[in-house]
Amino acid sequence: MLYSMMRMGVALALALGLAAQSPAAEPPAAPGAAAPAPAAPTLTIEQPAAAPEAKPETPAAAAAWPPGILMDGLGAVGARKPLDDIGLLIYGWAEGGVTGRLSGGQNVLAARVFDANKPNNLRLQQLKLTIERPIDKTKTFDLGGRTDFIYGTDAKFIHALGLTDHTVNEPTQVDIEQLYVQGFVGKGTPDGQGLDITFGKWVTTHGAEVIDAPGNMLYSRSLLFNYAIPFTHTGVRGNYTFNDQASAYVAVVRGWDNWNDSNDSATFMAGGTLSTKEEAAPGVKRASLTVNVITGPEQKDNTRDYRTVADVTGTYHWTEKLTQIVNFDYGTEQHGAGASASHWYGVAHYVNYTFSDQVSGTWRVEWFADPDGVRIGTANTNYYENTFGVTITPMPKHPVFKNLMVRPEVRWDFADEPALGGRFNQLTAGFDIIFKF
Repeated sequence: MLYSMMRMGVALALALGLAAQSPAAEPPAAPGAAAPAPAAPTLTIEQPAAAPEAKPETPAAAAAWPPGILMDGLGAVGARKPLDDIGLLIYGWAEGGVTGRLSGGQNVLAARVFDANKPNNLRLQQLKLTIERPIDKTKTFDLGGRTDFIYGTDAKFIHALGLTDHTVNEPTQVDIEQLYVQGFVGKGTPDGQGLDITFGKWVTTHGAEVIDAPGNMLYSRSLLFNYAIPFTHTGVRGNYTFNDQASAYVAVVRGWDNWNDSNDSATFMAGGTLSTKEEAAPGVKRASLTVNVITGPEQKDNTRDYRTVADVTGTYHWTEKLTQIVNFDYGTEQHGAGASASHWYGVAHYVNYTFSDQVSGTWRVEWFADPDGVRIGTANTNYYENTFGVTITPMPKHPVFKNLMVRPEVRWDFADEPALGGRFNQLTAGFDIIFKF
């Protein structure tokens, strides 16, 4: 079943890509294209255009690639114009991957979440479909929204409480990753100054990494992504863009990964992004700093004990090709894991270099401390990981296969206690294949 779904997803994408080579209308720029997105495609791929504004630039993954193959496929059969008329975009990707253990403990990959549960297990991790109407911040008023459907082994880990979370024992599942509407009121300026309101379910603004596979520089996720921060929120968020160098937001949500709240109290969020006027390349800010804070009670039927996380991400583009990112998280929870106050904290450091339009390399090194065992489960333990990976785009100029990415990596996890399957260290190698459509 797993392999059949993977073949079907890739076959569908290829079929649409072949259709896209026939004469068809050019893919429309996302509404608001007059104001370039903060992350330009010169570094590799970027985050989808409607990703939360507070997310930092991630050079290897950024990706507001203009949705192309699927939209062009619709154009080839005469079904695209109504979508263009209302600014609606439909796009997605398929991701499959495998991780092998080279050394380490038992028949699990300890402290790993997204890229693997068991070693040597080929998985369809994400078959993703996004339907969105991005808001146009160059207007004085606009409405938009977004829905993200995801199928695969990754869906199991991102379910929000009360939404598609009833089949937790199935390895391959379906999830509604995002479901929100947006409204914007602004000054109609090219820098997008104004207020946008988001209501519904959206991915968190915390962290340097994201759920969406193409939005990351490496195949495997960091320990901070897996254990330090939430995945999604449900509620209302107001974000004000002052100019193309500064924005700030506040939000009231139902907590961490909740569609239905586990208690009767709200959780509060605030944060913002600052960036330099100077650019390392057209549309790529030389430096940016993003800060996020979330606080509120998260324990079931408990409105007294608060969980708080502060998240800071700094990005610096030394050159058009060389990028450095540092992500820091500090979390605390009252009466977590039986302690009067539990804590967790860590830092992840990334260096990315684009060698050519076909190859970029990324090195990530991080440390994560869970002294009370509230996040991973083993108290008084420091976890470390060192990962080197390469992103390969074999045919960057091909009209269809420019959307194909292969990401091999080697990763070494180690700890100061035998917390990795009864061992102190674990060495793995893996790769994934992504095809965007």
